[in-house]
Amino acid sequence: MIFDGVLKVLKGDAWESEFDLSPKGLPRSFIAVALYIPLSFVIARAAVKYNAVEGYVPYPEIALILVLIAMTFPLIAYTLCSFFNKLENFRPWVITRNWSVLFVMAAMAAAFGLYVIGLLPFSVAFYIGMFFYLGTLAVDIRLAMRVGGFDWFGAVFAGVLITVSSMLVLLLGLAQALD
Repeated sequence: MIFDGVLKVLKGDAWESEFDLSPKGLPRSFIAVALYIPLSFVIARAAVKYNAVEGYVPYPEIALILVLIAMTFPLIAYTLCSFFNKLENFRPWVITRNWSVLFVMAAMAAAFGLYVIGLLPFSVAFYIGMFFYLGTLAVDIRLAMRVGGFDWFGAVFAGVLITVSSMLVLLLGLAQALD
């Protein structure tokens, strides 16, 4: 149901019935965030294996960084919705984005997981992972248009702002975790 909803919202079909858009649906959508944190551990394990680094892998720090990244989106979405008088779109936008990112992370983790178990070379897993990671920009732009109610320019601005903010949190967090 939810995966079908993600596909429908991205394709431009009617998607509203596929998600719980009620007030209770917003906190429930953060289940997706809780589910994609372990998926990121697969990606981290692949990086450790590729770099032939033995020793401590900062899994708690990675989880914290991902939670912070996940919280940047609602903050940005709320700010944009407030500023552009689109607050009625805030809850559906956060709900659909949380679930959409889960499926993107699952695809990335699948590619890196195949590398970890030896079925895929790292270079292929890396390119697949980067394809899906950069695809989050396209997903954010599409969701900003379809769910957030922004025109093309506003959606591109929102998508870039979300991506840059996420990358900033990721880079700063990893710099602190790896020191």
